[in-house]
Amino acid sequence: MDHLSFFWVSPDRDKYLRSLETEFYKRAVETVRVNRLSLPPLPDAILSIQHASKQPETTMRDIANLLMEDPSLCGAVLKAANSALFAPRATGQCKDVQTAVSRLGVDRVLGIITAAAIHQLKSDATFSRDCNALLKQSAQKSREFAAAMALVTQTIRHYCDEPLSVEPEKALIVGLLADIGLYSVIGEFQRFIHEGHYLQFDIAEQVFFALAGDCSRLVLKQWAFDRDFIEVAINNKLYTKPRPDITYLDVARMANHLLMFRNHDDAIEEHEVEMTAPGAEALYELSNLDDREFSRQLNRVIDATSI
Repeated sequence: MDHLSFFWVSPDRDKYLRSLETEFYKRAVETVRVNRLSLPPLPDAILSIQHASKQPETTMRDIANLLMEDPSLCGAVLKAANSALFAPRATGQCKDVQTAVSRLGVDRVLGIITAAAIHQLKSDATFSRDCNALLKQSAQKSREFAAAMALVTQTIRHYCDEPLSVEPEKALIVGLLADIGLYSVIGEFQRFIHEGHYLQFDIAEQVFFALAGDCSRLVLKQWAFDRDFIEVAINNKLYTKPRPDITYLDVARMANHLLMFRNHDDAIEEHEVEMTAPGAEALYELSNLDDREFSRQLNRVIDATSI
């Protein structure tokens, strides 16, 4: 698999090669190359929090006040702050936004509300019928993939004698945002069509395949998400310093492999994944769950947030 995307089958080779010759592909590649890709539209509250989080004098109260401008985002943060996934050691129910922000931290809050907003964008997209269907499929697949990443991380912990360098709650957010660039490249395609050009959707879809990783990288970098997010989005290692035993990219590849196995995807025969001994134990355990129990565990992770 060329890219950890949420289209779980490999692109048809002939269509893929043909797509590289299209005018849209050349235009989209240039847009990415010069960093002119339009970012997904986010609520004002998220943009304000993104800006405020970069200012050294910003307090938790400031972040909470900005968050309260959007009740739906407040709800997502409060639910996360009261979940076993995001606050496993917390005592007592969190009922106010400032306490929730303090409990989660600004980085987690930003990840949660950005993921919630992107999920809503995909679900309520106003592009063409085919593009809307593709984005809704992505929303569903990204939830499944993110939950699998969190579940794999939790299970690996059970087989480790020492603390892990990866956390289930961050793994969930990393998975939710891994194909964030899909919305932007589809937006670029819609502008291309509105200008009077024509391109078959099945060919355009292969362009989305080819550019999804680079588009996600640009968006994540623009919004100041760290290298762990970008590595998973592009399915490639970026670390130049010594790496931890298990990284979020490793977890993503294991989660991808697990879902391919459970979906009986023939492409799994060509899919290789490196893992530590605890990772192998975790993958073996999750692979041997029956379908009902596996779905139950995935849904329990998904229900930990309102995304």
